[in-house]
Amino acid sequence: MLAELSSMRKRPSQPTSENRILELLERRYSAKSPLLEKGIGDDAAVFRPRAAKEYWLVTTDALLEGIDFRREWTTPRRLGRKAISVNLSDLAAMGAKPLFFTVSLALPRGVSERWILEFHKGTTEPEVCKGAQLIGGDLSSSQSGIIISITALGESLNRKVLYRCGGRPGDLLYVTGVLGRSAAGLKLLRSGGIGSRSRAGREALKAHRTPEPRCEAGIWLAQCGLVHCMMDLSDGLSVDLPRMCRASGVGAEIRLADIPVFAASAGWNCDPAELALHGGEDYELLFAAPRTKARLLEESYPSGFPRITRIGELNRDVGKVRLKEAGGKIRTLRERGYDHFRAESSGLDSGPQQKLRE
Repeated sequence: MLAELSSMRKRPSQPTSENRILELLERRYSAKSPLLEKGIGDDAAVFRPRAAKEYWLVTTDALLEGIDFRREWTTPRRLGRKAISVNLSDLAAMGAKPLFFTVSLALPRGVSERWILEFHKGTTEPEVCKGAQLIGGDLSSSQSGIIISITALGESLNRKVLYRCGGRPGDLLYVTGVLGRSAAGLKLLRSGGIGSRSRAGREALKAHRTPEPRCEAGIWLAQCGLVHCMMDLSDGLSVDLPRMCRASGVGAEIRLADIPVFAASAGWNCDPAELALHGGEDYELLFAAPRTKARLLEESYPSGFPRITRIGELNRDVGKVRLKEAGGKIRTLRERGYDHFRAESSGLDSGPQQKLRE
């Protein structure tokens, strides 16, 4: 303990990364209860109330004006949709059915009653909230822009929950959907293309402003019995995949040519591969399945869901993630996705995704 305290005194007071803060909190506040299945360290906490048949899951997410969104780039209704969607994505990542949510708002002067009602209308649209019901929250004033915090609760089905920590060497890695679309939408917004008329532009802007949580796919993947671990992609593949590897005690190798990129972004002076690896805010699912069950998984996966793509596999090189490029060159994948506390990605105009998690 004395050595640990001495080490803490030597560290700079400025947090170095989200992962570092989470490690400190998990080490010091690791809750223990017969009701708790999973605390700090996954997409959501998991517990089982007394006499309950199913597990309950709880997650929370905050959106801050100037860091996560700009009012001039969105509408209150769109912002409401996004605020609830990023929470439901955490439930989807563990295979949970959304049940309830609360909304806390801190508002500066000048925000109208109509803005507040439109925001809540966005959070409660049936096709967006996936059946979850608004049951409370909090209101406060703010001197530094709008602050949004949503807490969502979900329920397991048949007590089946997927965690980040179940991956095994030899498992195949998959993602749902397309990666890099949201980051491409952010690029358009920064360049003034708020009302892009092209089909690809509208698609990118929609992905960034109003992402769709993969709730149905997440539940199916948890129920099918063919998947070992899963999480959602919120900060970028280059950041989230190492988190899965650390939780599972494995390493990974992914193939650049197999990653489903948003090719249209090349027309906006973007590198589709860079956006797919580091852009973030895709809210797609990343999961691993045993090689022996891969064919059954791919053949039985519902055609009406977002497509799944095999991008690599897990291995025994604990904590190491490598990228196989065209021509066969293999290099270590740097964690260049978004991190609130990393110096080069600290706000709207910095970092690979250069944050707006709008």
